[in-house]
Parts: sequence; structure tokens; C-alpha cells
Amino acid sequence: MYKSNDCRISGISVCVPKTKINNKSFLKFKGKKEFIKHTGVNKHYLDLKRKISTSDLCLVSANKIIKKLNWKKKDIGFLIFVSQTRDFVLPNTACVLQKKLGLRKDILAYDIPLGCSGFVFGLYTSFLISKNMKTKGLLLLGDMSTKFIDLNDPKMLGLFGDAGTAVAVEYKKKLQKTSFFSFGKDGEGFKNLIYNTDGMRVQKNKKYLEMNGAKIFEFALKEIPEQIKKLLEKSKNKFNSIDYFVFHQANKFLLETLMKKLKIPNQKIIYSIDEYGNTNSASIPITIFKNLKHKKNIKILACGFGIGYSWASAIINLHNINYPPLSKI
Repeated sequence: MYKSNDCRISGISVCVPKTKINNKSFLKFKGKKEFIKHTGVNKHYLDLKRKISTSDLCLVSANKIIKKLNWKKKDIGFLIFVSQTRDFVLPNTACVLQKKLGLRKDILAYDIPLGCSGFVFGLYTSFLISKNMKTKGLLLLGDMSTKFIDLNDPKMLGLFGDAGTAVAVEYKKKLQKTSFFSFGKDGEGFKNLIYNTDGMRVQKNKKYLEMNGAKIFEFALKEIPEQIKKLLEKSKNKFNSIDYFVFHQANKFLLETLMKKLKIPNQKIIYSIDEYGNTNSASIPITIFKNLKHKKNIKILACGFGIGYSWASAIINLHNINYPPLSKI
């Protein structure tokens, strides 16, 4: 377990493509009703023409939150970009965003190529930087799943969503709020959620995301409940002290199964998969954005898990967060 104090989330903004998909009318395959019920995805946003980049969405989100918070760009000390669909293999997309946002040249900026668990990894990194530098910064998270799924595969198309988010992080001296983090990795299952392009090491002829859903489900049920229990125990937090549990939005059936295994009351689980689909690294901030706008001072347990295998959990205090309206491009 790791700790961080004197740092907070000040705001969260979200941007999605304009095209909104209704799975009930859009999907055309036998068993779609069961699929929608199992995944929980009723509607989501997709860039079917593949003309938008992840940085396009994150750029809009970043500008929105900067404006909402009345931040001066010269005071922003870092930019962390978390995504599996970076704009380029190289250069670093954080460099591109630094220029487009008009931030200082001496800013600390780099990419973290993580998906499902990326929010917690990125937030811990941001808190460390923010406290060390006594500064404020941007944690930008997003994925364009339409870049790596087969658009002729209705089940992949019906599950994932495209989105970009901006999480504003800042150092506050004597905040007296401690966040707790725990992490895990097991490369044993890396092939169970994998995307290969020409030139990569494994199965070079595979051009789309491949997912073994049964194995991912098995992994999540094995690792996630134990990690959450250990984090609560080590941080000396009780289950009933957590106001909301915010899981990566993998699919609704998996989340409901985790909830039952952990004996979490229904009212403490929140979802965004019904309106946004599985948005990978953006799913946790989107879930907070969708459900907690009117909550002023709460404690959440956020948990991301999936590709890698990689998993991470955090206990975070959310208080007086700013939420600009949803953006679409």
C-alpha cells in the first residue's frame, strides 16, 4: 500500500465524439438482447469514421477544465497522458498536447500506455509529482477503441466507447486528507486481451483487439476482491466508510458479480457503462462525472483492472470538485 496527502482532484471534464449509438437499434445479430443485458451498454459514443484522435478529445476536456477552474496556464507544472491509443507510436502524445494547450516548455509531460487500470496509476503518479513540485497539473485519460476493434464485429462494437477526459490535480498544503493506493500486475494473462500490429512480436497478422472474456472474468474475480479487502484493512478504512465504489466499467455482469462477492450494497455502486460503454482508461473519471456531480464531500474506492493483467485501487476523498458540461466534437 502507498499513501499520498496534500493533493486533491479539483475538477473532471469529459469529451466524446458526436455520434451517439443506441445498441437496441444499431446492433444486428441474434442474441443482442442478452448481450445488452449482460454488458449493460445501452448507448455509447463512437467515432465510426475514425477521424478523431484521443488527443483531440483530451484537448477539449483540458481546455474546458482549465477555464472552469480559472487556472493560468503558466502555473500548470505537469501533464500526464494515459492511453492505449496514443496518437503516434512516437513521438510522445503528451508533447503534442503541451504545444496545443500552450503550456510552458519546461513542463513535465509524458505518456503512460495503460488502459483499464490507467486512472489509478495515473492519479498516483500525478499526486506524487504535484506534491514534490508543489504545483498543479493535468491528468489526461482517454481511448479511441474504434482504432483497434473490428468495426464488423458487432459485439466489440457494441461494448466499447470512445472518450477523452481531463482530471485537474493540485497540491494543497495542510489539506489533511490522505489517499491510499495499491497496485498489482501479472503478465501471465497478457495474451487474453491483446492488440498486435505489423512489426510487433506476437501474432503479427492480427490487426484487431482480441479478448478472451472468460479469462478476464476469472482473473477479476480472483484478484480484485482480495486487493480491495487488503487496501481497506491496511488503510484502516471500513467498508461502511466508503460512500461509493467506482469500478472500471468492464461490463455490468462482471461488476454485479464483484459487488455480490464483496457484499457491497447496491446504492454504493455507480455505473457509466449504460451511457458510455467500456471507455478503458477514461471509465472511472467518466463514472464519477456522470454520478457524483452533486456530491460535495465523499470518500470513494476506485478500482481499475484488465489488460496486462494489471490492476490498481485507491481510496480518495472527493470534495468540491468542478465539473464542466459534457463536450462533443
